[in-house]
Amino acid sequence: MITLASVGSASSAAEYFSRDNYYTADQTQEASAWFGRGAEALGLTGKVEEQTFAAVLEGNLPDGSVIAGKDGLHRPGVDLTFSASKSVSLVAMLGGDKRLVEALKDSVAATLRWAEKNIVEARVWDAAQGRQVPERTGNLIAATFLHDVNRNGEPQLHIHAVVANATKASDGKWHAVRNDELYRAQHVLSAVHNAELRSRVEALGYETVPARNAIDGAFEIKGVTREAVEAFSTRRAEILAELAKEDRGSARERELAALSTRRGKELEPDAARQVAAWKETARAIGFDPARLIESAMARAAGEQTVWSRVVDGIRGIGERGMAVAGAMGLTPRDGDPLVPERLGRLEPKAFAAAQAVASAARELGEREAAFSRNDLIRTALERQGPVTVDMIEARIDLLQERGLLVGSGPADRDRMLTTEQALAMETKVIALAQAGKDSVQPIADKDGIVARLQEQARAIGLRRLNPGQEQAGVAILTSKDRVHLVQGGAGVGKSAALAPVAAIAREEGRQVVALSHVGRIAREFGEKTASPASTVDAFLARYARVIDGSASADKVAVARAELSGALVLVDEASQIGTDRLARLITLANQMDVGKLVLAGDIKQLPAIEAGKPFAQLQQQDLRQSQITENLRARTPQMRAINRALEQGDVGEAFAVLKPATTEVPSGKIANAAAAMWANLPREERDNTVLLAAGRAMRSAGNAAAQEALIERGEVDERGVTLEVLDRVTITREGARQLKGYQDGRVVAIETNLRAQGFARGERGTVIGVKDGNVELAMPNGEIRRFDPDRLPRNLKHDAVTIFERKEIALHQGDRIRWTAKDGARGLLNGDIAHVARIDGDTITVKAGNGQLHDLPRGDPMLERLDLAYAINVHVAQGMTAKDGIIMMSERERMLNTSASFLVAVTRIAENATLVTDNPSRVERQVESRSGEKSSAIETARENGHALPSPTEKKDRELALERTPERSEPGRGSSGPDLSRDRDYDFGM
Repeated sequence: MITLASVGSASSAAEYFSRDNYYTADQTQEASAWFGRGAEALGLTGKVEEQTFAAVLEGNLPDGSVIAGKDGLHRPGVDLTFSASKSVSLVAMLGGDKRLVEALKDSVAATLRWAEKNIVEARVWDAAQGRQVPERTGNLIAATFLHDVNRNGEPQLHIHAVVANATKASDGKWHAVRNDELYRAQHVLSAVHNAELRSRVEALGYETVPARNAIDGAFEIKGVTREAVEAFSTRRAEILAELAKEDRGSARERELAALSTRRGKELEPDAARQVAAWKETARAIGFDPARLIESAMARAAGEQTVWSRVVDGIRGIGERGMAVAGAMGLTPRDGDPLVPERLGRLEPKAFAAAQAVASAARELGEREAAFSRNDLIRTALERQGPVTVDMIEARIDLLQERGLLVGSGPADRDRMLTTEQALAMETKVIALAQAGKDSVQPIADKDGIVARLQEQARAIGLRRLNPGQEQAGVAILTSKDRVHLVQGGAGVGKSAALAPVAAIAREEGRQVVALSHVGRIAREFGEKTASPASTVDAFLARYARVIDGSASADKVAVARAELSGALVLVDEASQIGTDRLARLITLANQMDVGKLVLAGDIKQLPAIEAGKPFAQLQQQDLRQSQITENLRARTPQMRAINRALEQGDVGEAFAVLKPATTEVPSGKIANAAAAMWANLPREERDNTVLLAAGRAMRSAGNAAAQEALIERGEVDERGVTLEVLDRVTITREGARQLKGYQDGRVVAIETNLRAQGFARGERGTVIGVKDGNVELAMPNGEIRRFDPDRLPRNLKHDAVTIFERKEIALHQGDRIRWTAKDGARGLLNGDIAHVARIDGDTITVKAGNGQLHDLPRGDPMLERLDLAYAINVHVAQGMTAKDGIIMMSERERMLNTSASFLVAVTRIAENATLVTDNPSRVERQVESRSGEKSSAIETARENGHALPSPTEKKDRELALERTPERSEPGRGSSGPDLSRDRDYDFGM
């Protein structure tokens, strides 16, 4: 693990020289060392002298150069702390295996060399551009210090690498380091270090296993028990307890928690006494690493590693590679486009690297069409095979040379990559949409169509259509193009404009279908347009065999009768990814749909999955309408905010919001916002929404609001505690990796897995991982084993869903929302309900339509609910509230995007209030992060890559249209799952 922290001042240099080493006390002379090409250029080698170190931190370099900071203030540098896993520290320090100390030092040096080459930047003047631009310099100045205990005096091998704020640029001058890239690269640096250290630990004869939370490829030495790790991890427990107080956990928050719980160092520690205490603790728990060390040394003497034993007795190169990949938890498949080599062409380690990169690209590609080279490296190294960063980079370079990965080279700053498949899919969507041009009969005649639209609007009870709405309706009803795009910002009345269109289509004898990305919005859209409604997923599932070509002639005929000439309306189209939209347009073309209308807003939140096809189609020569007049904003404040955001002026939007902004101390946002909300009169409160960017803030807001209402006596003080299931956000490829299956999590089987003995609908609780299999405790007490890597590939839905168990208190009067769908009772994912009463083991809830539902203990929906005083923006998109209180923290910087902010503030019709811990920083975060999805086509164009030719497109389409694997028929199978609904509860 690597943590980053700014060095407070040059005067803190003495801290790194504190003689707090116990086990490594005999290595004091070697405990510090200079590192880096920058250090070499300045003649800084060997042991670090305190006076020289302090001068460098002050910006005074040995060659006389002085680096001055802004306003005369110089940032000293950044402390990268490289920590060995607890098991490595215990075996080294309690068992006395000094080889592990050298392994740590070597792995840190290897990681710093990689950072020096790939990460370190400075800003230099570019005369041609007339401004300073970032430049990768290839050199750094670092002082490393080996320490072996944490602040609680427990064994913890770690090395502080203090990277001074100085690097030499191409102009021959010393410049300050641009720290943004160091912080941005924290995870990839951690993954590089874990891989380097693990390879050295395994070379010493030890076996390793993924850590309990295997982020960035974290690992432990096999044979060191969990009890031993926890017995010597009280320092980590303190940090986690501090974070748990406010439901936090980002890297920056861990740094702050570490500082807030830090103890002072003992001035003159008694090393002998401390070591004796460690050994007493080890004896008490029965931990003796002697046998582990003895076995490891014997294997090392025979040049055996865990990976050499994997291939023992296997003769063929291909079979050896398959065995290594299998031990990594990967199942290679024929025809993998990122591993085109025939089996046996790659030696086992190269094969492992190839499979790791392919798996990583699949995982990243589920959510983004393009991804950074560093993200690909990190994700590949998380596979924990016998590979290090040099092997992964060599594989990436090879795939780029062959055109299988497309993007920038390793020397480019942005270094974005995409796959040939993503590029083919994006070009396919465009081609499918263009194929529908001039291919359908108009739904209605042009003569008198404007009058008909306005007449239908009056009949429905709508206000008169404005020019944008009217023009959109005319174009949809009278054009000959199958695909029609409707772009409009939040609150412009897109769905209202489509209601009279639907009515006229029905008058003309056309079927009308209303679709949206989640059930709640689909139902509301269907009500507005008086049309049968469905989620996009359910609609595609209904016609899945028609789309992939496996349906019988009778089924195709039924589908054609239902869809031919129909008007299919899709709301919130910006939230549909490339793969789903490709299938939707394919179906429309195959079944001769009369019109497919895609309505949405490219400035709002995009799809969770990869791609931004709605935005890309707007750049093509396709029929599209713009609706611009805002109908939602009713006050000067909201009209000004909406106007600023429509013009892309985030600063102006925050300026308008400033009088309604409340700044509170860090960690107090939820309490302050909840108090504001609870103090409103009930009628105002019912029309005021509490909005959060992500899960953590939403959970804190829910708890605070509930507590405030209990104090006011508006919610019954007595309640019940429920254990609910909170979905873990994970990709389908990620579900094939062991890292997602942590103890206590619940695994729900979503498709028949006959080969593994599981049926759809079954579920179990993770109790451990053994030999690459997940052990599940089933409800009947049976222990069954499950191999994630054998999950079916290419399913259009998740093969499994993973949940965390979470306890919530529920009281009579509480507002709740469903986190799953119960079609039989009409309860939709995201719907709001209220707890009407709690009577013994039965909870009665009042749904939004006023219907009462009795939920006895054991009812599955009692596990699929949460408090709903606060909601996050993904759930909020598509809704409207009179007033709103927005909770935003500088700590949630990755969630503070312009798209997220726009969705939050434009839900509100009259009065918006912002509660934050740092208004100016949050504003900068929103301005600097658009939240926009990446594009394979844009990545290719930006790097001079030619787009596929029509012939290449056709070849790729044939590959893309192969019949996908489906759920195995048999026990528990009930055909396509028409009730399946996506969970859009995202965020940290």
